[in-house]
Amino acid sequence: MSNSLPTEFADLERFVPWALPTEDARMRKRLASSMVELTDYYRTLLPRMEALAEHLAKFSIDAMPESQKPLLYLGLMFMEAAVCVELFKGPDVLESLGAEHIEVMSETMERRLLAS
Repeated sequence: MSNSLPTEFADLERFVPWALPTEDARMRKRLASSMVELTDYYRTLLPRMEALAEHLAKFSIDAMPESQKPLLYLGLMFMEAAVCVELFKGPDVLESLGAEHIEVMSETMERRLLAS
């Protein structure tokens, strides 16, 4: 996987470590992050999500170029951060068993991306 983003998303480069390829890795990153970090990620990506989605729409998920995958993973991580900021008000769901007890199975899209 490339360690940089497309030029038009260079402003998001500091978040490349958040570009994780599996749902399980993204959940674990969410759980290990503070609300300050998650809120910063959310607020930084929120105004860029439409451009990010439009950019990625140019590519087939089955033939996603390696250079575009980090951007896709940042978008998927945004969804993890969004529920924390908008709903949970914390990295995990309050008054629940806790996500550390969940084993996330790789989804079809992730298998296709990792195989390509």
